[in-house]
Amino acid sequence: MMTKDFGRRAWAMAAGVVMGMVLSTAAHADVNDAGLKAYKRYGIDKIDAALAGAKDLKAKVVAKDVAGAQAAWKKARVGWEGAEVFTGEFFSELDEKIDAWPDAKSGFHAIEAPLFAGELDAIGPQVDDLVANLQEFDTKLKAKDFAFTGQGLINGAAGLAYEIGDNKSKGGESQFAGTSLVDIKNNMIGIDATFDNVFEKPLSKKDAKFAKKLDAQVDAVLDMVKKAKDMKAVDQDKLRAAGEELAVDFQTAAEKLGLQKPKLGD
Repeated sequence: MMTKDFGRRAWAMAAGVVMGMVLSTAAHADVNDAGLKAYKRYGIDKIDAALAGAKDLKAKVVAKDVAGAQAAWKKARVGWEGAEVFTGEFFSELDEKIDAWPDAKSGFHAIEAPLFAGELDAIGPQVDDLVANLQEFDTKLKAKDFAFTGQGLINGAAGLAYEIGDNKSKGGESQFAGTSLVDIKNNMIGIDATFDNVFEKPLSKKDAKFAKKLDAQVDAVLDMVKKAKDMKAVDQDKLRAAGEELAVDFQTAAEKLGLQKPKLGD
């Protein structure tokens, strides 16, 4: 005879299995696995570029080459910012070590202020940590058992678009290096790659008109930052509104694709 406790446990286990199946299905929904695999190749290329830049930064610091070190920092940032759709969503602890802002104790921004003041002597250990953390990130990303999910990527795309509107549009993220606009441009290149590889085809099957609207909105924000010469030339109010609208559009896209609606902000 089945006891009441055993029955409860069996029911709980069954419910857990069903819930796991539901969440697994929701994580992929109508997103094509081929698109996710293509996006992984994109992500690997970006993190490889960030790691190569960080290693070059280390070499230039050892050589006491200030201009070379500053150029290498900027090169590493291009790869990192292009990957920022997924860095925090899938690798939050490493993301915090590599790109904490504004109160950075380690990573790019802890190095940035002294580096662009020409002070190389104090940043050696932090550069070593940056290289080590990017190397760990690169290894985890390339692991055969790591795979992106549609849910995680749409969370990241919506969150990054919102961050561009809410914080990055103010232009203060990389103020010592003077690359805040370049950061946003590469963020938008990353969002564009995410949409093109992962979401455009399945969304077009669900709602072709909305897919075109979202694609046009991504292009409009990217075009806005590409045309500006510097952050002073950017209409901050317009960029903020465009970023926030893009974030909301990704929320809508998630629901159309059978994914959970991404949360925005803290």
